[in-house]
Amino acid sequence: MTAQQLRQRELFDFDWLFIKGDPASAHASDFDDSSWRRLDLPHDWSVEGHWAEENPSGFQGGYCELGNAWYRKHFRLPEEWRGKRVLLEIDGAYNHSDVWINGQKVGHNDYGYIGYECDLTPWIKLGGKNVIAVRVDNQVQSQRWYTGSGIYRHVWLSAVDALRVAHWGTYITTPEVSDDQATVRAQIILRNDSDDAISCIVATQLVAPSRDTVGTVESSVNVSARGEQIVTQIIRVAKPQRWDIESPRLYRAINTVRAGERVTDVYETPFGIRTMDWSVKNGFMLNGRRVVIKGMNLHADWGALGTASLDRAMERRLQVIKEMGCNAVRLSHHPHAPEMLDLCDRMGLLVFAESVDKWYGFQPDGTGWKDDLRAFIQRDRNHPSIFIWSVGNEVVPHQIMREGTLLYRAMQDFVHEFEPTRRVTIALHPQRSADGSWDGELPDIAQSMDVITMNYMTRHYPSDHVKYPNQVFLSGEVQPHQIYDLDIPRKPTDHAAQTWFAVQDYFTNEYVDYVAGQFVWAGVDYFGEAKRWLWPCKGNNKNLVTTCGFRKSFSYYHQSLYTTEPVVWLAVNPPDFEANLRKYCGRNWNALQSHWNWQVGNPPTLRVYSFTNAPVVELLLNGKSLGEKRLVDYGERIITWDVPNEPGTLKAIAKRDGAIIATHELKTAGNAVRLQLIPDRNPLIASGQDLAHVEVRAVDANGCLAPQAQTMAIFTIGGPGTIVGVDNGDYNSLESYKANHRELRDGRCLVIVQSVREPGTIRLSARGGGLGTTAIEIEVQSTSGA
Repeated sequence: MTAQQLRQRELFDFDWLFIKGDPASAHASDFDDSSWRRLDLPHDWSVEGHWAEENPSGFQGGYCELGNAWYRKHFRLPEEWRGKRVLLEIDGAYNHSDVWINGQKVGHNDYGYIGYECDLTPWIKLGGKNVIAVRVDNQVQSQRWYTGSGIYRHVWLSAVDALRVAHWGTYITTPEVSDDQATVRAQIILRNDSDDAISCIVATQLVAPSRDTVGTVESSVNVSARGEQIVTQIIRVAKPQRWDIESPRLYRAINTVRAGERVTDVYETPFGIRTMDWSVKNGFMLNGRRVVIKGMNLHADWGALGTASLDRAMERRLQVIKEMGCNAVRLSHHPHAPEMLDLCDRMGLLVFAESVDKWYGFQPDGTGWKDDLRAFIQRDRNHPSIFIWSVGNEVVPHQIMREGTLLYRAMQDFVHEFEPTRRVTIALHPQRSADGSWDGELPDIAQSMDVITMNYMTRHYPSDHVKYPNQVFLSGEVQPHQIYDLDIPRKPTDHAAQTWFAVQDYFTNEYVDYVAGQFVWAGVDYFGEAKRWLWPCKGNNKNLVTTCGFRKSFSYYHQSLYTTEPVVWLAVNPPDFEANLRKYCGRNWNALQSHWNWQVGNPPTLRVYSFTNAPVVELLLNGKSLGEKRLVDYGERIITWDVPNEPGTLKAIAKRDGAIIATHELKTAGNAVRLQLIPDRNPLIASGQDLAHVEVRAVDANGCLAPQAQTMAIFTIGGPGTIVGVDNGDYNSLESYKANHRELRDGRCLVIVQSVREPGTIRLSARGGGLGTTAIEIEVQSTSGA
């Protein structure tokens, strides 16, 4: 078998040319692009632009720049690609995009959140120069959040045979699974782009997580000229290793296509063997046991990177989410990057996969949605992490109209026909009646839903269950906290405060039978939806993690609810909360700070919260005990303390049966004397796309974070790396995200370093505010194992 006989797929992200604007004839092969900017993909031009109140994106888009732009790439093809079909695959370009090869238009896509494939073959010049041109049109703010602009996901170039597995052409299911045996069903779409019908053999090999072959099967098939043919194969696997959130084991299905003695294609599909079920007695069940959904909603911008979807940025975010005790993510409100699903598969995170937000322009006959929904399902249906499909979010006014019910049924039936293994839902807006009321009965659309997913309606669960006793409930969105002041007295049973107790009974710790779980809105701050806070605030910051990836204090409360691993965390209600309601979005949980640097004696006492899942917490101030408190004595499982405002060390000791199981302490820091650089990983890989997120901290002489420091940090970099973003988590900051400096907030900020495609040593230094200069070295290796 030679290289010419195999599918070749290469990353096509590097060495593009870019210009903002709409120059005439930019699609032409002989267009002069010598003055254009050279860059690599993925790329988001909005995040690097000028943010201004008058920009057309408005508060929904975070006041970013919109417009048109062009990308061009010059390349040559290797001689070994002669006789192949040459395909370009764009994973995502926002928004309306058109593609030309050597002046010939070969592709168009309107929905910027789904990828597409273009066949370049008829116009490719083998042995000569080729040029791809892509025009991206994002002049109008098209969503209720920041979308970014440009080719913001990966691009791939493939050389394939005329006879091959089609684009997204495999579908792997496991209709029967037991401890002894699993039945694996492989459906393969073969495509033949030649002028003659071809008889061929399709062989499927199953490879276990151990890399052992555990099953093979062959089928003979005839594929018509310029046509497609579906092949279905069954393989039985003994003693299957199941995909689970604790052990996310992945199998691979390797399809080999042979025409006579010639191998025309080898195509690989990762998949998992697992079972899923839903029950009003057990909520959601994975592999026969109940798994309560403990989730966060995620938008798809990555702070200073904008929407440029680099794999490491996604991985880091999911690591933070898992650290908080989450086992699931809702990918809001559109298809996310394919690599995001790959990561969830490997990391054991369940996925609520959503196709679209609103239903504007949609009709029950498929107008406006069927093609995009088919592409979404076909692209992602092999991912074992996906446990439910959502075909819409907060679809008012449709959800309260008969036409909306008919539309939902048409979409649900389409998904069931195309991918019948998972349930289908929409996330209902809290509007429950045509007059806008959030009270009353659920709209009739609910009776058609496989799973009733509701946003901000947990208080209705008991009454809704009476009307829908045979349906499982799931919260698509709940706020991190539903009240504005944590000090308002609340009874433990009052779900208007902490919605988690609509999932898990406050007193018994038993999970509510018919409730599958919840997703908090939202896990991470995101650009856009800034209407509640006026310019210059560019995003929604009432969430649990900053755009820097730094956890806010209140995230530890959710960790205490979501996990059984011992946790205790101290947070202080800042004295300036009432004077800075706009800064904190009017929510003191969003203002909480985990430090002990306050103006001594003003006020004389500070309200302190301890977030814990331990039965007892003892608090010590400068070694003196302030007593023990029991968790059961406090509503919402938040222990409160009024602590003298004096410097020193405040320490929480969590106990169970008298034994210490967790501690957390806050220390008063002195004046900042130096900067500290802490990379999240070292070494990097010389891929041209690997990232180190470097936390910049102002520390005192003892190395303690000095939260009062607000100095400007200035960065210098040398070696095989570049600075691709700076951030401090403050949406009101007017500094560029693409700069070599950033002002600290609460004593820290973030600088993101990206590797280039050669090994060596990166040297990153930081200076500013009379704190001297500090530097670190980050190694860049040619391979991950070097």
